[in-house]
Amino acid sequence: MKRLLLFVSLHLFLFLLVFAYHAQADDYEWSIDDYDNMVVASVPGKIIHGDKLRFVLTKGDCNYVNVLFSFLTFNLPKKINDLEGKRIPIKINEDEVLAAADVVLIYPTLDNRAHFIMLTAPQVYELNNFSEGIMASYNAHKNYSIELMDDEKFEYTKYFDVPVNEWDLEKYPEKINQAREKCLEDVKTEMKLSLKDNNNGTISG
Repeated sequence: MKRLLLFVSLHLFLFLLVFAYHAQADDYEWSIDDYDNMVVASVPGKIIHGDKLRFVLTKGDCNYVNVLFSFLTFNLPKKINDLEGKRIPIKINEDEVLAAADVVLIYPTLDNRAHFIMLTAPQVYELNNFSEGIMASYNAHKNYSIELMDDEKFEYTKYFDVPVNEWDLEKYPEKINQAREKCLEDVKTEMKLSLKDNNNGTISG
């Protein structure tokens, strides 16, 4: 259920990210953004700057996180849109392999000279456990990288010219805590407003 609700919520959010792509390219710091029903902490890439690593907290369920990341590609195969909805293999930090990432959006950009491809982790994670794991990996390598990989059904060179990106997660603990506080703050505000509306609608005899 969490997975389904998150994908519904992400629909508008993904398109907002596409249109904001170029504006974000000038920002070398972490950002925390409020997209109505979710809060997103993001950090720019070290190889392709505009391809951010994004940590998504859904309001009402602030103790779980989903991970989104993007690859900008100038490869233009005719069937690139066939990637949408596909699950492709990735490798994290060279020696740690995740099963896959799901392609959730493909969008043309730069006057159709490139495509913006958004991917997501295949599941939603409990925030504390996820944070411990990602920081353990980052501290072991002093880096966090995601690399697209080949398998028997997928050849990344057909679609991607730069198959790897890296991100600096030194500030991740601070920023994810800020994002969670923002997420919880907005939930509390909505609960107060709802309670106020209910009280105002009470009819006393």
